[in-house]
Amino acid sequence: MYQTSGPGRTLRPDGDLDRPDHPLFSAVLRAGLRGRTGAVVVDLSQVRTVTADGMRGLLDCVRSLHATGGTLLLAAAPEAVARLLGLTLVDSGVRLFPTVAEAQRAVAPDAPPATGAGTAAGAERETAVAREAELERLRQETADLRGKLRSHPLIAQAQGILLERYRLAAPETAFALLKESSQAHNVKLRTLAAALVDVPRPAPGSALWFPGRVRRPAPPLPLLPETHHRGANRGAVVKRVLHQALETVGCEMGDLQLIDSARRLRMEQHHGFDQEFIDFFAVVGEGETTCALAAEHGRPVMSDVATERVFSDTARELILSTGSRTVHSIPMTGGSGQVVGVFSLHVARAGRHLTAGEDRMLAHLAAQGGAWLEWHESTILRDALEHLHQRATRDRGAPSASSGPPHG
Repeated sequence: MYQTSGPGRTLRPDGDLDRPDHPLFSAVLRAGLRGRTGAVVVDLSQVRTVTADGMRGLLDCVRSLHATGGTLLLAAAPEAVARLLGLTLVDSGVRLFPTVAEAQRAVAPDAPPATGAGTAAGAERETAVAREAELERLRQETADLRGKLRSHPLIAQAQGILLERYRLAAPETAFALLKESSQAHNVKLRTLAAALVDVPRPAPGSALWFPGRVRRPAPPLPLLPETHHRGANRGAVVKRVLHQALETVGCEMGDLQLIDSARRLRMEQHHGFDQEFIDFFAVVGEGETTCALAAEHGRPVMSDVATERVFSDTARELILSTGSRTVHSIPMTGGSGQVVGVFSLHVARAGRHLTAGEDRMLAHLAAQGGAWLEWHESTILRDALEHLHQRATRDRGAPSASSGPPHG
């Protein structure tokens, strides 16, 4: 269930409205109570069928909203659905619009209020808008701080390794070297730090970290033609993989996770989820979710969130609260046969199987994305590590040959 703020609230259900307990109906009532205007816009562009049960659910929403002074506006329905709604919901108080934009514009009052009252109402609206903007700024700031808290210990560990290994003068010098290599090779600082910690250290006194390494060309990405794969960074590719997968299935919620050195899944890209969901599933261990099962077994996993036993009660409740009922988790496998990540697609309809065409498209997308990600780790990321090693060796002296367990 994709939801946005705007004039009223806008909800976009996925799949058919075919049962009285469809997540859309509870979401409409929650949005009507939370919204400043009480108006709820439903974008029906992804709905193919509305059954009698679905129609009763819509009518119940209309009555409940009307009792609290709210309204329901339906928009962008396919022609057949719009024709059915027009015949069935006549005189029900539901308003139909050809586009979402027109429905959102209709949420505003048709005529300006009288002088005086209009000034007060206008000031109140401006205050509400300013308050919402400030809340959004604080949410973003909080998300940034959470990201820094997750990354800081790892980066500090990488700085410590550089200080010991190359006998650097200060932590600031180590951080400057990390930042330089990160920028030079278009690799996230956290990704580079994780690789420095995990990859076995270079041989003492060696001018190269990876002697004899053969650099291979980037594998093609024919399903992502707009991505310039040779010059793209990892973030750009995983974003396009997820969005292409969402477009293939026609859903609005999904995430993509990559496997770290501890064989955990770390969320790298997401779409359609709130911060609570993102924080809860930021790192997933083995056997905790269906995406972890897909990574473990190397094959796609389809699950009904309401009944799948792998989810804890907390995880199940959180996923269901987003409007998700069926999850498809697709592993991405590199050329070596190792799973490098998983993307998961969330749809509202229970038992929503993939079609044969969707299954083939997602399999090709996962294979191409997995091959590219494996190439990026073995080529671009190692280029960045090599650059870091050579700069540290040249500028700050030979690597330490001290005994003890390696840090990588």
